[in-house]
Amino acid sequence: DYTLWQNELLGDQNDPDSLFATQIDYWTEALADLPDQLNLPTDRPRPAVMTYRGDYVTVDIDADLHRRLSDVARASGASLFMVLQAGLAGLLTRLGAGEDVPVGSP
Repeated sequence: DYTLWQNELLGDQNDPDSLFATQIDYWTEALADLPDQLNLPTDRPRPAVMTYRGDYVTVDIDADLHRRLSDVARASGASLFMVLQAGLAGLLTRLGAGEDVPVGSP
């Protein structure tokens, strides 16, 4: 049902007057000037050729920190995810990424 509703709301992507096309145009323009990469301090040099190899880091948050972060989120009218993403953006800014940090998630 959600997918059907969303398809009806957004319209045909090939229709330039559809909400879908309007949204794509907006984000294409808004993100057009992003750098290809952020120059941040790293623990090893970037490879000359992209390998698409990646990894992940597990971060454990104890119950007290989780509660305090949830309190911040609640007081701000935000989700816990938004608070954590803002913290990541703040860290990246401090490491030299600038003040308008492009952060995305799947």
